[in-house]
Amino acid sequence: MWPVPAVGVGVLAAFLLGACLLGCTSRACHLVGYSPEGGASVGFDLTQVLANVPGDVRVWACVEQKCVRDVGSSNRRATFWVNHAAFTDPETVDVRVVVRDHGRVVFDATRLVQLDASQPNGPGCDPTLFNAGVQATPEGDLIQQ
Repeated sequence: MWPVPAVGVGVLAAFLLGACLLGCTSRACHLVGYSPEGGASVGFDLTQVLANVPGDVRVWACVEQKCVRDVGSSNRRATFWVNHAAFTDPETVDVRVVVRDHGRVVFDATRLVQLDASQPNGPGCDPTLFNAGVQATPEGDLIQQ
């Protein structure tokens, strides 16, 4: 039989605690820029609509009752995101987008979209985020992506 080296109780306890921390607890990781509680983000792709409108437009994009207002144009920004921290389950939400050009409504549509759950840090690692994307078409529709 091989001789067993003498190991102090403190070293053995530290080793066992470290091993358990690596394998016995669930991970709680957080991406920079994301709330640890999660939430929902819906992306609005207005590329097709803005391609037919010269110059700047006013964009109003909403998820449920939370709205973001911004300025966009075909040669600047054509994708807008609305983040809503109130959602903690994948569910169906109301989205709406309105695009105005010099006071005239160029696009106005609403749609129910299904949020998809994702864990960007991997399975079992917080936060859980809920995402969806819609694309505005020149025909006046919002298509879930």
